[in-house]
Amino acid sequence: MHFDPDRPILPADLPDGRDLVAEGRRLGNGLTMGVSLLCREHGVRSERAYRQKMHAEGRLIMTSMNLGMQTWADTAEALRCIHDETGRRGFRIDRYNMNADRRMGLPPEFWDQAAKETGPMLEAPEDWRATAETVPIQPGLGDMMIGTPMSVANACRAIQAGVNNVGNMSQFNWRYPGWPGDDVEQMAEMVKALGVMAAHVDNDAMVSSYLDDGFCAQFEDYCSYIGWALFERTIVDQLIGARLSISYGGLTRSPIVKAAMVLALESIKPDGAMNAAYYGDTTAHTADIESNHAVLVTDMLYLILAQLRCGSDVPINPTPVTEAVRAPTWQEIVDVHAITRRIAEQANELMDSIDWSHIEALSARLVAGGRRFHDNIMAGFAELGVDMADPLQVLLAARRMGPREIEARYAAGDVPRAQADDVQPLIPTDTYRDLVARRSRVHATFSARATPNTQHIKPIVGSTDIHGYALDLVVEALRALDIEPIVAGVDVDPDAFAELAQRHGATAVLISTHNGMALDYAERLQREFQARDLTIPIAMGGKLNQDRPEAPAPVDVSDDLARLGIHVCDDIDGLLAALRIGN
Repeated sequence: MHFDPDRPILPADLPDGRDLVAEGRRLGNGLTMGVSLLCREHGVRSERAYRQKMHAEGRLIMTSMNLGMQTWADTAEALRCIHDETGRRGFRIDRYNMNADRRMGLPPEFWDQAAKETGPMLEAPEDWRATAETVPIQPGLGDMMIGTPMSVANACRAIQAGVNNVGNMSQFNWRYPGWPGDDVEQMAEMVKALGVMAAHVDNDAMVSSYLDDGFCAQFEDYCSYIGWALFERTIVDQLIGARLSISYGGLTRSPIVKAAMVLALESIKPDGAMNAAYYGDTTAHTADIESNHAVLVTDMLYLILAQLRCGSDVPINPTPVTEAVRAPTWQEIVDVHAITRRIAEQANELMDSIDWSHIEALSARLVAGGRRFHDNIMAGFAELGVDMADPLQVLLAARRMGPREIEARYAAGDVPRAQADDVQPLIPTDTYRDLVARRSRVHATFSARATPNTQHIKPIVGSTDIHGYALDLVVEALRALDIEPIVAGVDVDPDAFAELAQRHGATAVLISTHNGMALDYAERLQREFQARDLTIPIAMGGKLNQDRPEAPAPVDVSDDLARLGIHVCDDIDGLLAALRIGN
């Protein structure tokens, strides 16, 4: 939806965000921060204190992992196996981020109305306590917690369990399937939860934010990443009085840029803050598992060198080489950490071989551009009538404007001079460069093809989750065929797809999915179609897998989808078949 600056961006009857923060603080003051098993074993009270102790003992490189099996019981067992195996092999992993099912962001009464996605649910109080008690590996709950309709309850339970790092600030624009509330209710809940976290600043509570999960994933300029980190820190640290803890890295494949970004993020961090984790690249990995090891080694080497250069104490999170294909097993997680440990052992010898003047100059450009972007946002929002001292108004305005409009209006680089122009990034993101290259290839491939009756083709395209990259490519492919699609966007529920198809007289629905729910989602969508007597084709692409109780990781369900009559698209070229069948 195009942002209209002539219309009020905020409703007139908003609650005061400052009152919500105060309410959250009162609630937080009644809670006792737990102390995890790891912290008790090391005689400290928090993850921050643990990292400081490790640094003082000369352990300069710490590590983190993502983990989220189908259930909490499976995840706890994987934690035990990982802890035992790393101990046997002579190293340890310091922390883990639990990749929860998105239903964790919903009130329990709505769990059955949403599709199960990859990741566990914490359904009982003992599950929450077990996140920090199963093994001496510090938990971070950085998904589906703060920013969701369940922000307050989730933040409170995490604090009581001994989880110091709770997020995800960057997911504040995510939608939650089956929840009937609006964005005002969701943001108000989030602001209140941030107040809960503010009440425990002295206990080293940190609001986690993985930049790549939110608006930054759609930005075209790395300066915008830095500016957005400053923007989130303004909200969390200054308006709320909590403490932001940044994570970054999964969408950057250039090792030079990633090293510069780490230096930049550390340089803008205020005294007393500690960033959460720096992630390995997820975009350069392919189905060729062996070649992914080369990506891993280069990526981790430069990330470790940057850490040593700035002395940040931020754990690094290597990407398992199988992640592009499926959710990694616990054994594959251990293997990638063993490789990373060996790289870390040799990194010091290579420090003098790096041209740090080039990387540090790039970092300085990132910070300068980021500060301009941040200042432009703050001034621009104020011009729109947003009370910049009210965190609810600031968050809601950002959510409603959206990442592309924000960058188009306030970018550090040259902003568009006409509606058809693009932002001219100062330091283009890898995702933007990749999208431009792929878009050109897609356009060249598809524009040379003749598809009959394109004037009668009216597809709806959208994503079941927050991932919008593949969606952009599908839209470009269709436009190259002179087909203007109806873009449903991301986080689209099955009933929303069906309603759009019926309202617009769509001839096909094209769906991108990545979160381990392809079969469940397809079945729900078909039921919605049947209820409306819709018989148009459904095509699905992306990661066509599904969690199953008997399997340790999501399994491919392409054949099951085909048996349902879903058109399975292995690549964008497969779209033609689905469109022709429907026309």
